Amino acid sequence: MSCKLERFGNLFDLQGRVAVVTGAAQGNGAAIANALADAGATVVAADLAFARPDATVELNDEVIDRVAMNVTDEGNVKNVFSGVIERYGHMDILVNNAGTIYKAPVEALDMDKFRAVIDVNLNGVVICTKYAAAYMKAQKWGRIVNISSSQAYLRMETYSAYAASKTAVSHLTRIWGNELAPYNVLVNALCPSFVMTPMMVGSIERIQQEKQFTWEEAYDYFAQAVPLKRILDTVEIGNWAAVLCSDLARATTGNNFAITCGQVQL
Repeated sequence: MSCKLERFGNLFDLQGRVAVVTGAAQGNGAAIANALADAGATVVAADLAFARPDATVELNDEVIDRVAMNVTDEGNVKNVFSGVIERYGHMDILVNNAGTIYKAPVEALDMDKFRAVIDVNLNGVVICTKYAAAYMKAQKWGRIVNISSSQAYLRMETYSAYAASKTAVSHLTRIWGNELAPYNVLVNALCPSFVMTPMMVGSIERIQQEKQFTWEEAYDYFAQAVPLKRILDTVEIGNWAAVLCSDLARATTGNNFAITCGQVQL
């Protein structure tokens, strides 16, 4: 029986598309930028870290554009997106990945830190989508992928700020999916469980020290909360983002996809 994989390759082809990925210096953002570039898209990686010469960067393709951008600064976002349009003539894909985390029990919450999480994880998504959507509506084509989290659907203690921000992002995905559907602008969200990002590595190392665990024991501390007993790789998140930006996903909008190894089932 013959194999016709080229049919699927055509579905994933993003050549001619221009994508902006926020929080793209490392972790999920870098993996997403790399995946979109591998699929043929022209990628602009946006991250505050690019303003620092010593920043750790995990982008594997030197042709990926890099721009320092603060997703919470409306003027900065507007200028960066205008620059993308000026240089490339269009902006087709936005991946809202920039995020931060802060955990504390409710009675010990530092409200400045709480607000900072909401500002980046929620307000940053709103600001970036506001300006990207205007371009995409005008051209009658667009793909917006929000990076939410399994925490939007769980009830894990001390995750108040992070879970609140991601729950809001997941529901905005539903609203914007309906709102932008008449313009062929599709909005979906990925909701990963634990992913082996630099942040996750830091969490494993912290548990390793606190509980005097080996690395393997600290890894299992998190992995045991997931039915498949493993932590996701960032490449997997990049691959899923590429799927949602491709023609393979043109029949879905306003949806949240649980990439959780069984931790959450939507």
